[in-house]
Amino acid sequence: MNFFVFKIRGIEAGYIDEYPRNSPTDWKFAEGISLAKNFPIGGEVSFSDNHPDNRNLYDFQPNLMRAQLVSGRARKIIESLELTNAEWLPVVVKDHKGNIVGPDYAFLNLLGAEDAIDLERSTYKKDPLEEDQIGRIKKLALKPASISPQAKMFRCTMQRRLILIREDVHDAFVRAGLTGFKVYNAEGWNGLDL
Repeated sequence: MNFFVFKIRGIEAGYIDEYPRNSPTDWKFAEGISLAKNFPIGGEVSFSDNHPDNRNLYDFQPNLMRAQLVSGRARKIIESLELTNAEWLPVVVKDHKGNIVGPDYAFLNLLGAEDAIDLERSTYKKDPLEEDQIGRIKKLALKPASISPQAKMFRCTMQRRLILIREDVHDAFVRAGLTGFKVYNAEGWNGLDL
């Protein structure tokens, strides 16, 4: 089974630059822990005033937080894949003027993590602030035997902001015509998001 690095990308996207008011602290969104109890009901996010001309909506909406903000359409596809680690934090997306343009969006909070990175074969630098995390990958090598067979879309234990997807998940996204993402072959990935 092949794996891909999953990144959110969109041209002239209505860029989101913060979580809803009264959300848990930002760093908690990268920990792979449940946030549903503390996430605001009726949460709203808005296009950034720093990008006033960018208005495009995507199934995976670009955002400053590097979070997985997904449309209702993308959510249906992901739910059909029967991910066991998906927690949904619903929000509405508003444009620069406060009009609702995305009524059925949600942050996909991937719970847990997989010990997917082969530290002996990968080239990387440790995070100076979090000693148990990789700060920068220069060449990624995976250890597939350590990845659970049920893991389809997941965080990596040593770099929790790094999201990997299996090739069958990628195929499902492409077949459904989902927008706003880019993938890179995980094995040998150089850490760049070009």
